[in-house]
Amino acid sequence: MPATRSVDLLAAEVDVLWDRDARGRLRQAHHVVFGVAGDGQVLAVGDEVPDDVADDLAKTLDSAVEGVREPAEPRRPPEFLAYCRRRIVGALGPVVVSSGPSYLVPRAATTPIDGRTYDEASVRIVRSDDEAAARDALRAANPDTWTGEEWADLLAGRLGPWAVATHDTRVLAVAHTPVADSRGAEAGVWTHPDVRGRGLAGTVTAHWARLIRGTGRLPFYSTSADNLSSQRVAARLALRPIGWLWKLSSPDRVGVHAHRTWQSC
Repeated sequence: MPATRSVDLLAAEVDVLWDRDARGRLRQAHHVVFGVAGDGQVLAVGDEVPDDVADDLAKTLDSAVEGVREPAEPRRPPEFLAYCRRRIVGALGPVVVSSGPSYLVPRAATTPIDGRTYDEASVRIVRSDDEAAARDALRAANPDTWTGEEWADLLAGRLGPWAVATHDTRVLAVAHTPVADSRGAEAGVWTHPDVRGRGLAGTVTAHWARLIRGTGRLPFYSTSADNLSSQRVAARLALRPIGWLWKLSSPDRVGVHAHRTWQSC
């Protein structure tokens, strides 16, 4: 049965974003990822955390689970996070705390393009499932946020499903698949600075999500607490909020996630 509880979806997204070793520890990633949903919590511990600390964190959460609830204000750190931080700092030294909301892209997600910049009819959406001629037309349109090799791999489908919004020969927005596993995929979205706030990010994300669902996977979308523009995209698309991810990281590993070669189901 597909996951329907928010905590199960949040756990699935954690597995998409970070690899695990044979012990179930996050491999070469954050020290702690703590996900808080309205119907439960998810705890994942990094491979560098000493075993006694990892065991203590799991036991402490289990014993306090009845008292752990989604904060009334999601941006407010949960009490358990403070305990995690004390234990990690004591064992491994300084940490950086980061957080942000997570969403599931629903099947019916759609958003119009704001006509203040481009007439919607003049914007063309090209997708990874389009005919080769349409995809090949983008080869010279790299928006310079990708290396030449990465752009070629993207267009060839070697990096997973994608959707691009173009006007004439200019790429305006891209939604792609930076990381995925057999159950889900995470959205990666870029919009040209000149046309942000015009609905283009939402449009390509909606197209990308349909492609991901076509592979049998769940399409996830997450962002950081201070990325308000990305949160506005989520609001325009009416994405389903599934929880809030809190991360305790070594200063040199903030933002680290898995890097997996796209595999067809």
